[in-house]
Amino acid sequence: MAVYVVDASVVMEYLISGSFTDNVRALFAQATTSDRLIVPEFCLVECTNVLWKQVCFQGMAVSQAQTLLRHLRKLPLLRVPAKAALPVALSIGLQQRLPVYDSVYVVLASRLGCPLVSLDQLQTRAAAATGVLLKPVSDFTP
Repeated sequence: MAVYVVDASVVMEYLISGSFTDNVRALFAQATTSDRLIVPEFCLVECTNVLWKQVCFQGMAVSQAQTLLRHLRKLPLLRVPAKAALPVALSIGLQQRLPVYDSVYVVLASRLGCPLVSLDQLQTRAAAATGVLLKPVSDFTP
């Protein structure tokens, strides 16, 4: 069984089709059978905010956002508290010029000793700079 920290960009790629949707869906398919996907507790709020932005600024239908939210709530994500990660996340954020909420994913991967899966280039750069293992989403094949 593999354990990964996945960030909101990966979760949203599962919900809203993009270049790596097939790879992300393969990752999530593995999570339903053997792998474990970990996110900080606020990830679902972060993703729901993306849906809000899609409705308000990109023309997504409210009904589609509501459907995607139902799917989001059913994803096999293990949510963990972020509180203990905040001091280090602030430090990483300041050193790497990365928002704290993105830095929390980096801290979780570091503390759990597992790879971070992200589509966020700034986040992956910061993770690499701090010695966090990265797992490219392209490694997951349908």
